[in-house]
Amino acid sequence: MTLLALYLLASLDGLLCGCRAFMGRCPLIHTRSYYLRALWHGLLAAQFASLVSLLLLLLVVAFSAHRAELRTDLESTAGRMLWVFVPYSATVLVSLTFRLVPSTDVRSATSVFALGPLTAIRPLITIAGVLVGIYSSHLRETRALGLFVLALMLSLESVLNHLASRRQSRQIQTLV
Repeated sequence: MTLLALYLLASLDGLLCGCRAFMGRCPLIHTRSYYLRALWHGLLAAQFASLVSLLLLLLVVAFSAHRAELRTDLESTAGRMLWVFVPYSATVLVSLTFRLVPSTDVRSATSVFALGPLTAIRPLITIAGVLVGIYSSHLRETRALGLFVLALMLSLESVLNHLASRRQSRQIQTLV
């Protein structure tokens, strides 16, 4: 159940990374479908990272000499990660709900005072969450898996930014 919660949080993170990466890069006037595709790209990127992580996890478990201990260690590590990721995600979601208020002032204030800083600290939260999780782990395999997932999640936004930049260049060339 804990791994499912981490998967759902990673999916949400990917969705929001996709949105952030593509925002403000569209030269078109009607941008709704553009932003929906951006969300889709972020979600797909998170699914890819999750699938790679799951395959590596299954591979490590399959070749482990101490499967039961590894499973227990992984579950406790994931549980500790949730203590960092859930409050951060809840804060982001609450901040996003304020964007539903039909006031430009409230939306602008939300961007400046909440979403901007929360986006800026995302890499630090990701690092902190994984380090809190693996700090008390007993097995090297758990630590290695945690660091691998950390690298994937930190690279997610960079990959999406690169894709968004390429798409923006192509759109501008077709309009000019």
